[in-house]
Amino acid sequence: MKVRMGVVAFCVAVLGVALVALPAAAGMKINIGSTYGPDAPVHFGQVKFKELVEQRSKGDMAVQIHVGGAMGGERDVFEGMSSGGLEMGAMGSGDTGIFFPKYQVFEVPYVMRDADHFWKFWNGPVGKEINDISLNERGVMTAGVVYRGARYLTANKPIKTVAEVKGLKIRLPENKVWIKIWETLGALPVVVAFPEVYMALKTGVAEAQENPMESIWAYKFYEAQKYLIATNHVFSACKYQISKKWFDGLKPDQQKLILDAWKEATAFANDQAVAFDKKLLGDLQAKGMTLVQPDVPAFQKAVQPALDELNKTLWVPGMLEKVLAI
Repeated sequence: MKVRMGVVAFCVAVLGVALVALPAAAGMKINIGSTYGPDAPVHFGQVKFKELVEQRSKGDMAVQIHVGGAMGGERDVFEGMSSGGLEMGAMGSGDTGIFFPKYQVFEVPYVMRDADHFWKFWNGPVGKEINDISLNERGVMTAGVVYRGARYLTANKPIKTVAEVKGLKIRLPENKVWIKIWETLGALPVVVAFPEVYMALKTGVAEAQENPMESIWAYKFYEAQKYLIATNHVFSACKYQISKKWFDGLKPDQQKLILDAWKEATAFANDQAVAFDKKLLGDLQAKGMTLVQPDVPAFQKAVQPALDELNKTLWVPGMLEKVLAI
């Protein structure tokens, strides 16, 4: 009989060598499903988180960042965290916009006044109330919020007036509130998952889109769009989020390590965000985009009927008033 003996068995049986078990590879794999590209503060914060966790866990935790929607759009990332199949995510406010639209009263055109209003909201009780909805209803914790700047409209024609929006095929995320408001302005919304926006613009499926400048830069929308229109209609956030189902399975010291690392990483990202936003305006113009200053007061006035209707028919009573009163 031919006997096949492995190296380990041979060493023990023939040489009498006592073998020491090799240490296993990092025992805990932590995946972050990110809907963002690699060239913005929201990504830099994730990299900082990875560095802190791997260093402080002494290699017992390994973090992998899946950038650019590699694990899907906001719906996919949120559902993955909710089920416990995905440990963490970095996404916008799709958790509210997609799953709890009756609370989507903060990241809509011309409700947030400026960056100061943005931070007073997210750092206050109303912002906590919004984040607790995702935690209590779907088991997704928000570990940090990063400022992404004002959202700009981009298009291949200069848009200065509300009338020039009529008939515009604008890409929007899966967000009922945003769709309603842009329809009020006369646009023709086209729902496209974020990872597919570039090709939608290049192929003409959409003629315009709207995002903070960091996304316009990171995803090279300047290659597909000529005009950068300073509508400043929404002040956007990135949320660093955690699956509670996964988090509850950790030891207390591991939980503390994770939360402390996200706190530091969030501060790191926000330290860079404002300066980065200012720099991008020049960078996008250098790439060939033309800056357009639209009639913002006219846009603010034009969306008001839609806000009034949503406040009566969709949003939780009193929620819009809470946000505006901040």
